[in-house]
Amino acid sequence: MLGRKQSIKGESVLADYGPEESLNESADIEWVNKLWVRRLMRLCALVSLTSVSLNTPKTFERYPMLQYITLCSDIVVTLLFTSEMIAKIHIRGLIKGEAPYLKDHWCQFDASMVSFLWVSVVLHIFEMLAIVPKFHYFTILRAPRPLIMIRFLRVFLKFSMPKSRINQIFKRSSQQIYNVTLFFLFFMSLYGLLGVQFFGELKNHCVLNTTDPEGLTINSLAIPDTFCSMDPDSGYQCPTGMKCMKMHFLTNYVQGFTGFEDIATSIFTVYQAASQEGWVFIMYRAIDSLPAWRAAFYFSTMIFFLAWLVKNVFIAVITETFNEIRVQFQQMWGVRGHIQNSAASQVITGDDSGWKLITIDENKHGGLANETCHLILKSPYFRLLVMSTILANGIVTATMHFKHDGRPRQVFYERYYYIEMAFTVLLDLETLFKIYCLGWRGYFKHSIHKFELLLAIGTSLHIIPGLYLSGFTYFQVL
Repeated sequence: MLGRKQSIKGESVLADYGPEESLNESADIEWVNKLWVRRLMRLCALVSLTSVSLNTPKTFERYPMLQYITLCSDIVVTLLFTSEMIAKIHIRGLIKGEAPYLKDHWCQFDASMVSFLWVSVVLHIFEMLAIVPKFHYFTILRAPRPLIMIRFLRVFLKFSMPKSRINQIFKRSSQQIYNVTLFFLFFMSLYGLLGVQFFGELKNHCVLNTTDPEGLTINSLAIPDTFCSMDPDSGYQCPTGMKCMKMHFLTNYVQGFTGFEDIATSIFTVYQAASQEGWVFIMYRAIDSLPAWRAAFYFSTMIFFLAWLVKNVFIAVITETFNEIRVQFQQMWGVRGHIQNSAASQVITGDDSGWKLITIDENKHGGLANETCHLILKSPYFRLLVMSTILANGIVTATMHFKHDGRPRQVFYERYYYIEMAFTVLLDLETLFKIYCLGWRGYFKHSIHKFELLLAIGTSLHIIPGLYLSGFTYFQVL
């Protein structure tokens, strides 16, 4: 254990507030590094987050006093964070020194949050004095303030690991994330270009045959409005009395910013479709306007690569990062054996060849059944019989259906009730047989047996006439 502790203290660890949090509480420690000060700063982060959450025009309209409460809390929090920043700069130095303030990433984040807090306070005062309107563009400067929550949460993301190993993990994972991001951008650009080449402008709509091409308006569109194809052999064809015409006057502000008329709009449409939100409407529009095979090929491959493949690659990278952290911990602490749960008692015996575990009750049974019953219980044929019974029960239950023809509801499940009763009796007998063979203690040692007993009790209650097809049906489904 002493060797392990020394191996960790060889290098600085990644901490909440940088290197100073790895120091011990002592008499000569600076006040900004004391435990109660750090806790106060985290509390201030929560207060700041609450304040910016309440800082909305509608909230102030309903509760005018909150304007002064949020302003006072922001001023206090900003002054505390500013004093902490000044103290750290005085202790560590701004640019020069052993650990300069501006060369620490967490300190850079804290300084940026302090600057945003000051901007928010000044903006709040100007809004109260009516110097700046309520919905001015300057209010966007308040948007980064919720990031102050990172200051509270990063203490829970602290690793007790040498900093060089953490930098190695971050460097490796960041390179993988960079490669996956390029992979994602490649497919985004590819399908953006393919969309422009495959589809182009989709502005063909059905209008009346008497419509003047020079006087097209929104009122000229069919009700309901449909996209159509100029080619009579593909796409949607307008009904009798109507013709397909291109609506040049329709802009993105009218029909929405989804389409393939230019590369920017096409990439935005691909991003929306890759999120699997509303992509079918874009596909239907393309099917109605052009040959269907284009939309089928384009959207099926795009969903596969962008919505499925890239997402799973991102998940794989994150999983590998956590696996790398686990490997680093194993290298530091050594491989530890896992304690395995076993229903059998084991003892350690030793001889000239070494130590080994021997099961002393491998053939010992807690139930009242003889050896023949245990052989039946362990046989694969018994398990196959039980699984076949469960499968048959599911198939029979799936054939149950109801018709709205005025007949009572009980008529439709009269036969099913007796079939369900027979299956329930068989499964209850299986549960009782296992309890008879293993005994109560042996039966309850396995979690799956507890679940089976719960289902047996639930399905038995389900066949009671007053409880049939009630909430106990869920036990039958399970």
